[in-house]
Amino acid sequence: MSDFPNSYYAASLNRNKKSYSKLTGNYDCDVCVIGGGFTGLSTAIEASKQGLKVMLIEQNIIGWGASGRNGGQIWNDVSWGIENIEKNYGFTHANQLWNISQAAVELIDERIAEFGIECDKKNGGINAATSPSKFREYVKNSEYKLKTFNYNKMEVLSKIQTQEEIGSSIYHGGILDHGAGHLHPLKYSLGLMDGAEQLNVKIFENSQVKKINQARDFIEVLTPDGQVKAKKIAVCCNAYLKGLNLGIENKIMPCATYIVCTETLESELQNFILQNDYCVSDTNFDLNYYRLSESKRMLFGGVVGYSLRNVERLKKRTKAQLDKVFPQLKSLKVDYIWGGYIAITVNRVPDIGMLNDRVFYAHGFSGHGVAFTGIAGKILAESMASEKTVELEAFEKIKHRKFPGGRIFRMPLLVTISAMQRMMDIFNA
Repeated sequence: MSDFPNSYYAASLNRNKKSYSKLTGNYDCDVCVIGGGFTGLSTAIEASKQGLKVMLIEQNIIGWGASGRNGGQIWNDVSWGIENIEKNYGFTHANQLWNISQAAVELIDERIAEFGIECDKKNGGINAATSPSKFREYVKNSEYKLKTFNYNKMEVLSKIQTQEEIGSSIYHGGILDHGAGHLHPLKYSLGLMDGAEQLNVKIFENSQVKKINQARDFIEVLTPDGQVKAKKIAVCCNAYLKGLNLGIENKIMPCATYIVCTETLESELQNFILQNDYCVSDTNFDLNYYRLSESKRMLFGGVVGYSLRNVERLKKRTKAQLDKVFPQLKSLKVDYIWGGYIAITVNRVPDIGMLNDRVFYAHGFSGHGVAFTGIAGKILAESMASEKTVELEAFEKIKHRKFPGGRIFRMPLLVTISAMQRMMDIFNA
């Protein structure tokens, strides 16, 4: 049986996780969800609420992937930026996606209340600028969102205010977004798991999907020991699509990112570093993202590895970034360091859609998955229950390009591009 990776999240669970059996034998259902992370659990919850018979298949255990080991930060908007959506697709489309992103953030609080999930949820996040030019961009963006969408939850922080809020001297200003926040992702994952079970979703773990057969009136999902015959399926695998051969894998790129977790900060440091318990994300291409845990440990991540190699180097780079932002924490012991895979799209907008009337999918959340995965599952479920929703159509209108280079060369190309971007961060610092 799979275990959770050795992370702070796994070590700080305040409960035992229920185990589910492998898929053995033959089953029939209305909807088969493939993937037991945020997206899959959300899809299963919402499909069951629609009165559908739902089964969920996870190749490891619930919450094993990015949903149980990410930074836990909650942000609205898409990674590409809603202003770019408006420039390329018009105001109506941008307004629609903006409203969806707002609903995504609100859905987290709704689910926490509905299922009584204890996941250390906190409100507020700071976008920190690593250069004066980036700070001006942030200010302009906050003014745009206020004027265009009447979003009034953003507060401009001066250089001094940003340094006081964060406890680091490297930033040139920032934006405090009171609509952002953070949570313990593994606790939240298991809370969604409980919610799905309460709604009679049948869950199977340690059941890797080996093949998907598409017939005229049904879909066959095959694992080594069993099969599910479903009217419709939702593919919610994100970075773990390999081998399903559905023709959508080339629209995303798996990326490895690492998080370090220190020992608990001394009380004096707690009064100086992130004293208001906000999470932070900065403007580097390989952005730094960090926050304090409920137990006042520093959780710091951000280094991205497109090559999926040199794991030890990525870990060292993550620790080096932590030391750069917070030199006063250099002497603290690192108790945990772990990595995982996220999936990005070329344009950094989630790829949510349907291959046909029976095969639905959502992936490529590009760093904004804590919020967007939940609403993606709701969009998929509502579309499967009746007909394609306007929300699903909004995402299908976004043009997603294949990553350049094909299977062999796309990884080396991205390694080169990311190295160039990091050089630009250095020169623009």
